[in-house]
Amino acid sequence: MKANGSRMIIAAVLVLLLVGISNVTYAQGGTLRVGINAPEVLDPALGSADSEIMFNRNIYDYLIEILPDGNLAPNLAQTWDVSEDGLTYTFQLVGGVTFHDGSPFTAADVAFTFIRLKEVESPALGLLRDYEVAADGDLTVVFTLPEINADFLYGVGSNFAPILKDGTSEPNVLVEGDNPYVNFNGTGPFVLTDYRPGESATLTANGSYWREGEPKLSSLELLYIDDPLAQIDAIRSGAVDVIFRVPLDQLATLESEASIQVIQKTTNLHPVVRLRSDEGHLGADVRIREAFKAATDRNAINDLLLDGLGTVANNDPIGPVYGPFYHELPQPAHDPAHACELIQEATGQERLSGLTFYVVDAFNYADVGTVLQQQWAEGCIDVDVQVRAENIYYGSNEWLEVDLGLTGWGHRVVPQDYLAQAYVSDGPFNEAHWSTPELDALVAEAARTPDMAARSSIYEQIEEIFAAEGPIIIPFFTPVVGAVVNGVEGLNMHTFPGRTDFRSVTVTG
Repeated sequence: MKANGSRMIIAAVLVLLLVGISNVTYAQGGTLRVGINAPEVLDPALGSADSEIMFNRNIYDYLIEILPDGNLAPNLAQTWDVSEDGLTYTFQLVGGVTFHDGSPFTAADVAFTFIRLKEVESPALGLLRDYEVAADGDLTVVFTLPEINADFLYGVGSNFAPILKDGTSEPNVLVEGDNPYVNFNGTGPFVLTDYRPGESATLTANGSYWREGEPKLSSLELLYIDDPLAQIDAIRSGAVDVIFRVPLDQLATLESEASIQVIQKTTNLHPVVRLRSDEGHLGADVRIREAFKAATDRNAINDLLLDGLGTVANNDPIGPVYGPFYHELPQPAHDPAHACELIQEATGQERLSGLTFYVVDAFNYADVGTVLQQQWAEGCIDVDVQVRAENIYYGSNEWLEVDLGLTGWGHRVVPQDYLAQAYVSDGPFNEAHWSTPELDALVAEAARTPDMAARSSIYEQIEEIFAAEGPIIIPFFTPVVGAVVNGVEGLNMHTFPGRTDFRSVTVTG
């Protein structure tokens, strides 16, 4: 298991460089210091980690907001209408909004942003699917769809769809010279004034922000601490004010601190153990997939590592939090002897040996990897566990290539997001390289189906396919847990922590 190591105390030095950015003033709500892992992919259309989303959601604005409870709320789009046939979406935009460089925000910026999502093949397309977009004057934008898309509005509010200025060619790319942050030009509540890759980002309140009285903070510091235990040390020592994604086995440590409040949200957060299943790789044979499942005791993992606080459900991404979309299926029995039989049958060998199991270093996933290593050994599967820092595992796309890996998946407002991104044949995050035409067709059908009961029936068929041949194991689903020090007010942690809205937060004391 991962050693605690030396404890990390983070001290931030503010260097506020306002070169090339106009209309910046200071609010009165103090400075909020957030301890979070370092971002790797800064392009707003491509960055998927909490730290990447958090960085961008404070510099830029979304057209519509997806609230922590899953509801949609106006933002840069103040209203929207959907045609009777469900194929045309018309958005009316807020007027008088400016980018950090002082230029006006218009419908052309929205059209540019959503055209660019296609050009860079953003993961946002998983929910957006096919569309055409055009400005209709300065403050109206129209999307035209070739077929009904029940999740289109969630796609518009996607993590990957903050609005860029029309013509932006290199979003979030540092440049040399006196104006290094010229490409970090949004309409958002904060302006980037200092960025030190791998160390910190300092954002200063946008004095010309279009929402009256916001942001209430004078500045926001994102302090990059990759080790989750070091994040806990940092908040206990007073070096940061808030952290997210606390491992459940550390709850008692934080709850014992009188100066810290623990925040907990019910979510679909889960680790995915996946076998690469295309031809020539570990999981190509369904019997090998079944052997891994038979060798895994998920209830024991939940009890040992989460004190039973997780939820063991189906081995598919549609967890119990999705209510009528979740269908409880018979669970695979923990049967190491059967795992050994399957391996003998599939390979002619007594054991699967020489495997490397790549595990992302987040939450308590390193511990999960160690327990799985021990369980699998009883089922004739021998693996060497390699714990990988998030910036290496995700940043180098290692997670998309290795034969056996454990990846963390955060909460999504709708389960369709997981399916479209990670489990259809052409999904941008199809890390298992799984290709099943029947599944592809059902996921496409679900996207076209707004009726809840009909969609529930489609999802049940999808869940049955996962149960029969899926190349993944989901050890547990968990709530997302954060912690905040006393004196921080107005913070409503999002179920996807990177989307947490800091605009109404204040810090006192």
